[in-house]
Amino acid sequence: MQNPTATAAKYPPYFDVLLHHLRKDDPVTRVAFGRHVHWGYWTDPEGASGTAEDYADAAETLCRHVCDAAEPRDGLRILDVGCGFGGTIASLNERFSNLELVGVNIDPRQLERARAEVKPRNGNRITFVEANACQLPFPDRSFDIVLAVECIFHFPSRADFFAHASRVLVPGGKLALSDFVPESRHLRELQQHDPGNDQATKETYGKIDVLCTSEQYRALAEENGLTMLPGRDITTHTLPTYPFLRHQHRSWPEAMARSFSRATTRLEAASRMGWLYYMILRFGK
Repeated sequence: MQNPTATAAKYPPYFDVLLHHLRKDDPVTRVAFGRHVHWGYWTDPEGASGTAEDYADAAETLCRHVCDAAEPRDGLRILDVGCGFGGTIASLNERFSNLELVGVNIDPRQLERARAEVKPRNGNRITFVEANACQLPFPDRSFDIVLAVECIFHFPSRADFFAHASRVLVPGGKLALSDFVPESRHLRELQQHDPGNDQATKETYGKIDVLCTSEQYRALAEENGLTMLPGRDITTHTLPTYPFLRHQHRSWPEAMARSFSRATTRLEAASRMGWLYYMILRFGK
């Protein structure tokens, strides 16, 4: 397996482990993370079974909630930024027709899998592009919808991403994303706890910033010609993610497993204490 420190500066280290397990065709990894690599959404969190199949279904549900916040329909041009293994593109490809679907990621390894796994259907057209989310290589007004499912906290600059997302959107277009958003009145405590600045987090999830409040998102939108629309707090529906991840990490290399467990527990604690919300955010141009 590739040394995580070799790619940590550019790509989240956990992808090294995921890709290693996928190359070995580990059945749990393939089912749980072969399509989506993000948190899950359970309509009934108490009913979560903890199986890989249950987690995969919940991850697909979360993907659909984020996509539907942008009001997709047949015939649109849709950009998925931070597309991972292509799960969001695959979901849209299965649900709609005559779409122009473009997935962007900075990691060529993830794009290689996406290209191999996701094939067009329903008259859709699919392209995967290696690019930086903060320097989108597309002309102005290229897309009707821009999506960023649970990835914006990895981006070097939310401001740069918003500038480019607004630029490539047509008038009337929508941006939808999911993110860990701090509760403003608890921001000081969260800054001290800072789940994104812990060494275990850096060694596993990589560099993340989970300190952008709703008020800051609103300001980012206004600065870039966007309007912040009503969003959704889905924290409660995502909570079964944490015990599943901790259980899954046990099969990973020991040092990495310990770091993952610590990092995941810090995120869970902040979420359960009401300091950090898992939000679906929507913006219109």
